[in-house]
Amino acid sequence: MPTETALQRYVLNGGIMMVFLVPLALLAIAFIVQGFINLRRARLAPANFLRRLPALLDQCRTQQDIETMLEREGHSLALVLRRVLRHLEFKADADPADILAESIEEECNALQQRNSQLALVYNVAPLMGLLGTVFGMLNTFREFASSADPSVRQLSVGINVALLTTAWGLAIAIPAFIFLYLFTRRISNYEQVRFPAEGGEALELLLRAIRFESRASVSAKHRVAPASEPPPAAATTETPPDPDSGAGFT
Repeated sequence: MPTETALQRYVLNGGIMMVFLVPLALLAIAFIVQGFINLRRARLAPANFLRRLPALLDQCRTQQDIETMLEREGHSLALVLRRVLRHLEFKADADPADILAESIEEECNALQQRNSQLALVYNVAPLMGLLGTVFGMLNTFREFASSADPSVRQLSVGINVALLTTAWGLAIAIPAFIFLYLFTRRISNYEQVRFPAEGGEALELLLRAIRFESRASVSAKHRVAPASEPPPAAATTETPPDPDSGAGFT
């Protein structure tokens, strides 16, 4: 009896469902790598952003320049701050702390959605593996029933092959669940700790810069050149009537 290779034993013997399980395993690996890329600190809140922010603000002259700078930064914290500034621009009496909390929640929800594909993987993979096992068991019992000399060994080999897809489904689902949990915890940590702390400090610097800009623009409007004073009106002196001329008497 020829020796089975690992490819044949653990992949090809799984039957038709391996056509779906193998690509699903590759997708799970791709989603895990994507999660590590999307949720690294440089994409969420770079460690040196607060140190660089004063120098970046010195290069900005208007609020539009500040928003453009934040958009150019591109990480999640910068997008949160840009959203806060735009909200305050249209609703100046709003509490910046409340707007910051809402923007952080909105950004973290978006991060959750962008990295939620693993939830689909760990839900679907066990079901696909179970379906493959059902197909394998049906095929095994059909061959066992139609065999002229059925044996327990033949039945056990068929069951072993049928259970291969279940093993694949669990092997895909368990790592997907673990990494999804880690990604969710990381996003939750940024939502509850890092974004409020670093975002609050950065927002204070931004608002201070915008208020300074507003005061400077108001001062510039009032620093107009003084208008030239009009020449004094010529004094009109009335000549008193000459009592000898008789003017003014009837």
